[in-house]
Amino acid sequence: MIYALRKLIAFVFLGGIFWFVYSDPADIGKPWFMHALGVITIIFGIFWIVVPVVVVKCRVRKRIRHNRIRYSEWLAKNGDRPIEPQKRENPKLKLEDGERVYYHEKGTLYVEKGSGFDEVAVPGKPGDVAFPGKRRLSRKLQRTHFYLTDQRLLFVGKSLDFGVRLEELDDFKTEPGGISCRIRRGGRQVYVAMTFQNPLVVAHILNEVRLTFSASP
Repeated sequence: MIYALRKLIAFVFLGGIFWFVYSDPADIGKPWFMHALGVITIIFGIFWIVVPVVVVKCRVRKRIRHNRIRYSEWLAKNGDRPIEPQKRENPKLKLEDGERVYYHEKGTLYVEKGSGFDEVAVPGKPGDVAFPGKRRLSRKLQRTHFYLTDQRLLFVGKSLDFGVRLEELDDFKTEPGGISCRIRRGGRQVYVAMTFQNPLVVAHILNEVRLTFSASP
């Protein structure tokens, strides 16, 4: 979003400078004219640097506030209920014996380049509002199914099918538009991020599942 806003600002200012210069070509070279161009250039630089960042930060705060409101509403309805397994509806979903699904949602999965998904991923970075500061994630997989079970995190797509055991999830963080996490895959840590409608709800359920089943004998 920052990139798009800066392109728009550049287009507007360049158009304004073009009109200013050619509206009266006879003034070109006069001191006041050159000073005016200098002032316009400074104003353009300030707008180009500051405005996109401010707009993105305001939208990030708005989304976080909206997530908190919806999470509070969800807690009021479901906070006291114990987590319950869901029905298996996707024939592509391969579960282990006794494994049960506790959450399912579709979203976009973002990964790092060279993390083992380059054959099935396409170039694409997450939005600045949904995942601020996560520019290292430069590959994406569209419309990936996410399943949270009592044993694994499962990601199932058109040409994607892999799972991460709960103990291989090193940490995770809620973002305005989803959840980012570090997982162990292929003997090393891999950084991934997934979009969710409300990451606070997903994080709540994930914590409940980890707490419940990590304590199980």
